[in-house]
Parts: sequence; structure tokens; C-alpha cells
Amino acid sequence: MRRKAAGVAASVVVLAGLAAAVPFTPVMPVSGIEVEGNRALDTRRVEELSGIEPGTPMGRVDVRRAAEQVAGDPWVKSVTVKRDWPSHVDVLVEEHTAVAYITQPDGTHLIDSDGKDFLVAEPPADAVELVGAEVGDQEALRGAVAVAASISNSSRGQISSVEVGKYTYQLRTEDGRTVVWGAPEDNENKALALETVLQMDGREFNVSNPHLVTSR
Repeated sequence: MRRKAAGVAASVVVLAGLAAAVPFTPVMPVSGIEVEGNRALDTRRVEELSGIEPGTPMGRVDVRRAAEQVAGDPWVKSVTVKRDWPSHVDVLVEEHTAVAYITQPDGTHLIDSDGKDFLVAEPPADAVELVGAEVGDQEALRGAVAVAASISNSSRGQISSVEVGKYTYQLRTEDGRTVVWGAPEDNENKALALETVLQMDGREFNVSNPHLVTSR
């Protein structure tokens, strides 16, 4: 009886060992990589950066290394890589959002919603140019980005630039009109006022007090 019990126990140990080893063998390969959260980066690009090859045994996927390699792309703000058993790897990407850009001698610097200069590249269509701001001036950038980020999607296409002054900001529209914004505060209400003035006749507007808009 004891011999039989010992044999059963040994068989269980062998089976457990085999089960533990399976993820590290070609029996359980990676059949696909699921990429989510990317907009600027092509999915194929993220897959290449991860270095994970289809057919790799799931247990041999180095998720930490894959995350570090994807995070090396300037567009990537953060990334999570995890195994989705039995056969997939999930890559969740959070990208920087280029809300503004600054033109410099070495190219166009993209600025994200935190005021971070994260990449020199062609700006996306909905990014607003910042004029009079320096890449290293974090205080001015934070204010300018707060203004740019508050502009609604319906207004954004009509704004060509945000001009940064010492204490005040103003907008230039694509058709040459000027909108005085004032200090980078109460931005939500100023953005609503901007939607209104863009539909009005006139060349110069002031929304620094969004409850008392003036034009001429």
C-alpha cells in the first residue's frame, strides 16, 4: 500500500514538473501581441520595439525588457507589458499628447500636456504653435500649454498660434485675427468665450474676462 501511494505521489510530482515546464517549451508559444493605447505610433512599430517574436515560449517572454524597449521611444509616456495566458502578450501604451509645438533652429519641438518637450518632429494637425516661448522656460510653457490644451476641438482648427508674453497670452487665428487671453487662468470659461468670438465679426477680441468679452 505504501509503495502504491509512493508511486502515485511520484507520478503527481512528475506531472507537476511537466506542467511547470510546458510554458518554457514550444508547446505553449506566443501566438499574438495585442497593442492598445497607441495613436501616433504604428502597432507594428510597437511590436518591433517589444522584441517579442511570435512562437517564443510564453514562459520565456521577458516582459520587463519588452516594456523598457517600448518605453525607449520618445512618444511613449508609460507602458505596461503582461502575459495573457495561454498564448498572447498585452502591451498597453500611454503616449505623450502633443498639444503644442515650438519652432527652433534644430526643428519643431513637440510639447505635451505637462509642458514637456519630448520630441523634435513634424507636429500633428491639432497641435498649436507657441510663439515667444523658450523650450527651457518651464513656467511659461506650463501656462501656454494650459491655454492651448483648453481650446476646444471646434476652435482648435482656427487657431494658428498662442503668443506668450510676460504676464499675458494672446491667440492668433488662421485668418489673422487676434484674441487677447490674458493670464493662464479660468481657461475653461475663456475657451467657451473663444468659441463665441470666433463666430463674430471683428478683428480683435478680448476674453481675459470671459464674462465681459469685448471686440473691435
